[in-house]
Amino acid sequence: IEMKSKSLLKLFLLVFILFLCFDCSKKLTDKELFDLAQRENSRGNPEQAVKYYEELIRIHPDSELTPMALFMVAYINANELGNYEKAKKVYKEFLEKYPDNELVSSVNFELENMGKSPDELLK
Repeated sequence: IEMKSKSLLKLFLLVFILFLCFDCSKKLTDKELFDLAQRENSRGNPEQAVKYYEELIRIHPDSELTPMALFMVAYINANELGNYEKAKKVYKEFLEKYPDNELVSSVNFELENMGKSPDELLK
Protein backbone atom coordinates (compact mmCIF):
# COMPACT_ATOMS: atom_id res chain seq x y z
CA ILE A 1 0.00 0.00 0.00
CA GLU A 2 2.85 2.37 0.83
CA MET A 3 4.34 1.83 -2.64
CA LYS A 4 0.98 2.59 -4.26
CA SER A 5 0.69 5.81 -2.21
CA LYS A 6 4.15 6.93 -3.35
CA SER A 7 3.24 6.21 -6.97
CA LEU A 8 0.01 8.19 -6.62
CA LEU A 9 1.87 11.05 -5.00
CA LYS A 10 4.43 11.10 -7.83
CA LEU A 11 1.63 11.02 -10.38
CA PHE A 12 -0.18 13.86 -8.62
CA LEU A 13 3.01 15.94 -8.49
CA LEU A 14 3.70 15.27 -12.17
CA VAL A 15 0.19 16.34 -13.15
CA PHE A 16 0.47 19.42 -10.92
CA ILE A 17 3.80 20.43 -12.47
CA LEU A 18 2.43 19.91 -15.97
CA PHE A 19 -0.59 22.04 -15.09
CA LEU A 20 1.69 24.83 -13.84
CA CYS A 21 3.77 24.64 -17.01
CA PHE A 22 0.67 24.77 -19.17
CA ASP A 23 -0.65 27.72 -17.22
CA CYS A 24 2.64 29.56 -17.70
CA SER A 25 2.82 28.89 -21.41
CA LYS A 26 3.39 31.91 -23.58
CA LYS A 27 0.41 34.13 -24.14
CA LEU A 28 -1.00 34.50 -27.61
CA THR A 29 0.33 37.34 -29.71
CA ASP A 30 -1.86 40.23 -30.74
CA LYS A 31 -1.94 38.90 -34.31
CA GLU A 32 -2.94 35.41 -33.15
CA LEU A 33 -5.79 36.78 -31.03
CA PHE A 34 -6.94 39.07 -33.86
CA ASP A 35 -6.93 36.17 -36.32
CA LEU A 36 -8.85 33.95 -33.88
CA ALA A 37 -11.43 36.69 -33.39
CA GLN A 38 -11.89 37.17 -37.13
CA ARG A 39 -12.18 33.42 -37.67
CA GLU A 40 -14.80 33.04 -34.93
CA ASN A 41 -16.81 35.95 -36.28
CA SER A 42 -16.74 34.54 -39.82
CA ARG A 43 -17.93 31.20 -38.42
CA GLY A 44 -20.98 32.86 -36.91
CA ASN A 45 -19.66 33.02 -33.33
CA PRO A 46 -19.75 36.76 -32.57
CA GLU A 47 -19.70 36.29 -28.78
CA GLN A 48 -16.46 34.29 -28.98
CA ALA A 49 -15.02 36.81 -31.43
CA VAL A 50 -15.70 39.61 -28.93
CA LYS A 51 -13.94 37.61 -26.21
CA TYR A 52 -10.81 37.26 -28.36
CA TYR A 53 -10.84 40.96 -29.29
CA GLU A 54 -11.27 41.90 -25.62
CA GLU A 55 -8.40 39.59 -24.67
CA LEU A 56 -6.20 41.27 -27.27
CA ILE A 57 -7.09 44.70 -25.84
CA ARG A 58 -6.40 43.53 -22.28
CA ILE A 59 -3.11 41.73 -22.94
CA HIS A 60 -1.72 43.97 -25.71
CA PRO A 61 -3.00 47.50 -24.97
CA ASP A 62 -0.24 49.14 -27.03
CA SER A 63 -0.58 46.93 -30.10
CA GLU A 64 -1.25 48.53 -33.46
CA LEU A 65 -4.20 46.09 -33.68
CA THR A 66 -5.82 47.33 -30.46
CA PRO A 67 -7.78 50.22 -32.03
CA MET A 68 -9.28 47.89 -34.66
CA ALA A 69 -10.05 45.29 -31.97
CA LEU A 70 -11.83 47.93 -29.89
CA PHE A 71 -13.79 49.05 -32.95
CA MET A 72 -14.76 45.46 -33.70
CA VAL A 73 -16.00 44.89 -30.13
CA ALA A 74 -18.36 47.83 -30.57
CA TYR A 75 -19.30 46.93 -34.14
CA ILE A 76 -20.18 43.31 -33.31
CA ASN A 77 -22.15 44.39 -30.26
CA ALA A 78 -24.15 46.88 -32.32
CA ASN A 79 -24.62 45.05 -35.58
CA GLU A 80 -24.57 41.36 -34.70
CA LEU A 81 -25.58 41.11 -31.04
CA GLY A 82 -27.95 44.07 -30.84
CA ASN A 83 -26.28 45.22 -27.62
CA TYR A 84 -26.49 48.95 -28.36
CA GLU A 85 -25.62 50.16 -24.85
CA LYS A 86 -22.33 48.27 -24.78
CA ALA A 87 -21.61 49.33 -28.36
CA LYS A 88 -22.15 53.02 -27.53
CA LYS A 89 -19.90 52.74 -24.48
CA VAL A 90 -17.11 51.07 -26.47
CA TYR A 91 -17.41 53.48 -29.41
CA LYS A 92 -17.12 56.42 -26.98
CA GLU A 93 -14.09 54.76 -25.37
CA PHE A 94 -12.60 54.44 -28.87
CA LEU A 95 -13.11 58.17 -29.56
CA GLU A 96 -11.47 59.09 -26.24
CA LYS A 97 -8.45 56.82 -26.72
CA TYR A 98 -7.92 57.23 -30.47
CA PRO A 99 -9.27 60.65 -31.55
CA ASP A 100 -6.96 60.79 -34.57
CA ASN A 101 -7.44 57.20 -35.77
CA GLU A 102 -8.57 56.57 -39.34
CA LEU A 103 -11.65 54.74 -37.98
CA VAL A 104 -13.10 57.84 -36.25
CA SER A 105 -15.41 58.63 -39.19
CA SER A 106 -16.69 55.04 -39.12
CA VAL A 107 -17.24 55.26 -35.36
CA ASN A 108 -19.20 58.50 -35.79
CA PHE A 109 -21.28 56.94 -38.58
CA GLU A 110 -22.03 53.93 -36.39
CA LEU A 111 -23.03 56.12 -33.44
CA GLU A 112 -25.32 58.26 -35.61
CA ASN A 113 -27.00 55.30 -37.30
CA MET A 114 -27.01 52.62 -34.62
CA GLY A 115 -30.13 50.49 -34.67
CA LYS A 116 -31.36 51.76 -38.03
CA SER A 117 -32.39 49.29 -40.71
CA PRO A 118 -30.66 49.31 -44.12
CA ASP A 119 -33.82 50.91 -45.59
CA GLU A 120 -33.65 53.72 -43.04
CA LEU A 121 -30.01 54.32 -43.95
CA LEU A 122 -30.88 54.73 -47.63
CA LYS A 123 -33.42 57.52 -46.96
